[in-house]
Amino acid sequence: MSNRTPLIRMMLLVTFLFIVLIAFSTQLSKNAAININDPIFKKTTILKNQDKAFSVLLHSITVRKKVISAYSHKFDSLITFPFSEQDHEVLQNKLDKLPPNTQDCNACHEYAGY
Repeated sequence: MSNRTPLIRMMLLVTFLFIVLIAFSTQLSKNAAININDPIFKKTTILKNQDKAFSVLLHSITVRKKVISAYSHKFDSLITFPFSEQDHEVLQNKLDKLPPNTQDCNACHEYAGY
């Protein structure tokens, strides 16, 4: 039985590598579903905060209770804005035109808290 030990170790190693390759290829296929060169990822909109206006990526906008978060190329970070109900309606009309999978991009962008 001792001469089968290397064979069992090799089988366990191959099984482990097979599982790792499956996990890696699954992760790659999830990333391939979104084409970052698609023009939808370059569309911007202007959001105002007091007396300043910020150009932000439309697909990166996340609307929460009374705050909007969006990514700004100029500041290379996520910026948060307070908003009113009127702003919410206008913004929601723009966001409804986007494909659903493009609105999950805030995980890719860094938060700075402006």
